[in-house]
Amino acid sequence: MENLSPDSVRKAFSLFMNLIEKSKISKKDDPELFMSYEDSEISYIMRIFEEESGIMVLHSSDTLYYTPRTDNKFLGFTNEELRDKMGFANNTELYLAYVIILSIVIKFFNGENYNNKVRTMLKVEELEAYITSKLDAVDALENNEEVDETLNFNFRGVSKLWLDMPAYDEKIKSFSQSKGTRISFIYRTIKFLQEQGLVNLDNDSEIYTTDKLDTLVISYYPESTRKREVLSFIERI
Repeated sequence: MENLSPDSVRKAFSLFMNLIEKSKISKKDDPELFMSYEDSEISYIMRIFEEESGIMVLHSSDTLYYTPRTDNKFLGFTNEELRDKMGFANNTELYLAYVIILSIVIKFFNGENYNNKVRTMLKVEELEAYITSKLDAVDALENNEEVDETLNFNFRGVSKLWLDMPAYDEKIKSFSQSKGTRISFIYRTIKFLQEQGLVNLDNDSEIYTTDKLDTLVISYYPESTRKREVLSFIERI
């Protein structure tokens, strides 16, 4: 698109900066700013901003969000930053959190591109049982070294870490207060997802996805071939 108007550039820049500052732009709170994204010239400029800054703009029916691209090192996180933020000691723990996140996606969405939401709520206990069944299956594979090499993912280390932990501590009434258990690991991951505005947790046990996560998964996820391969492996094993 040639001969972009200065007014469109200014509006696109204002929209971009407001989105970065506020994390989201809603039709209810900022109707004019939200509707400006519908302008073809402004949306074209926004796509340039997205490419240069390494983010994706997520557009639902009434809200604009942004999320870092998977390879982004500017607004996103490196493995080291994620480990620090989530309180993990090594990449094996980080990969386990990744399995938990992918399992949440699988339980809430289906279809070839995970573009169909099939439920509104997921119990933490159900998620733990699902992950345990999958990592039990990984542990039983005779060719798990080959799987790790093909997918470039440490499933052997992840399954050992998970299966060596007890499911929960019977002495503690509140699951979220436990430590060193599978349930506590799920809660640590959920806390991070809550901080990113991707899930909510009710009654200390019920997981709900947010509109932001729904838009991300249905419209853009999985973004990379490797992510699709890991998702497919977990789902079919």
